[in-house]
Amino acid sequence: MSKEKFESEMAFMKNNQFYLFYEMLVQSLKTDNVSKGINKSLSLLRNYLNSGIIVLYSKSNGSSYAYNKSDSNDNNLIQVIGCVVNKIDIQKKEFYYLPLNSSDNFQNIMLFHMIIEDTNYIMAITNLQEKSELESLFWERLKETMQIILKRAASYERNIKAITMDLLTGLDNRNSYEIRLQRLNEADKQLIYGIFDLFRLKYVNDNYSHNIGDNYIKGAANILSKYWPKEKIVVDSDGIEKHLETGHCIYRIGGDEFALLSNSDDLSISNMKAQLAASEIGLIDLGIKEKCPTGLNYGVVHHIPGDYMKNTVARAEEIMHENKRKMYLKYNIERRK
Repeated sequence: MSKEKFESEMAFMKNNQFYLFYEMLVQSLKTDNVSKGINKSLSLLRNYLNSGIIVLYSKSNGSSYAYNKSDSNDNNLIQVIGCVVNKIDIQKKEFYYLPLNSSDNFQNIMLFHMIIEDTNYIMAITNLQEKSELESLFWERLKETMQIILKRAASYERNIKAITMDLLTGLDNRNSYEIRLQRLNEADKQLIYGIFDLFRLKYVNDNYSHNIGDNYIKGAANILSKYWPKEKIVVDSDGIEKHLETGHCIYRIGGDEFALLSNSDDLSISNMKAQLAASEIGLIDLGIKEKCPTGLNYGVVHHIPGDYMKNTVARAEEIMHENKRKMYLKYNIERRK
């Protein structure tokens, strides 16, 4: 970079407080929830621009990054932006500057194409006419900044998942479980704790293969997640999907063990869900000729506010072990054989 261009960039950043803006964006990503971090970054960007609309699109289904923020109630303009993005061949260019005629207040749209982790993202920005003549260097630096932000977020998300996610089931793993236990407020009046054990997983692994056992585990995980989903999807008035936390979380804490932490169920509802989940898991088809009983042993309890969490866990385990003993008696099977 030439000395003249370097000095020009330094003057631009100083005059526009771009360094401060960039640091604010980076700080906003220091969260366990990456999509929330990106949304906070883009909210800061919109505030930096003073007004307008910012929409972050991904053409890949199932993307966790989706952002829509507006000072205007002009929903038609948001729909226009969506149509523009979806019709553009994003492989040909990386930057677009297009006129808009749908609103007297919003005159232009700037589109930035970014490829992050092999996924195409387009950030669409409109701002008020009086702000539309920002220096071209601003948009160049903005694009570079957003690329860095999204790359860091994707990398951070991968690292978090490697530490806290069970690779076989996609559930939170024992690390995540232990971290959550350390952070629990033991005075929480709503806390429900559950412990679950797959019936005869060791027998299935030893006699039919670990692949069959893995299918048993994954099937059970899917059923438990159905009754206690970690997130639910809602659609707001603008037609934008949002992922909201439910207050439930299922963890895989061992080979055949799962745990539940919930602060949005009561004990009767949780026990009913556990009974239904156990019935469904008992019907899992292992794909083997022999009739092999499957099922779920469980213990679900209400945490007594102020008590030690280890006492709550012990109460749930005692109930679960008693259910397991009854299950072996029911099928007239000697344990560990």
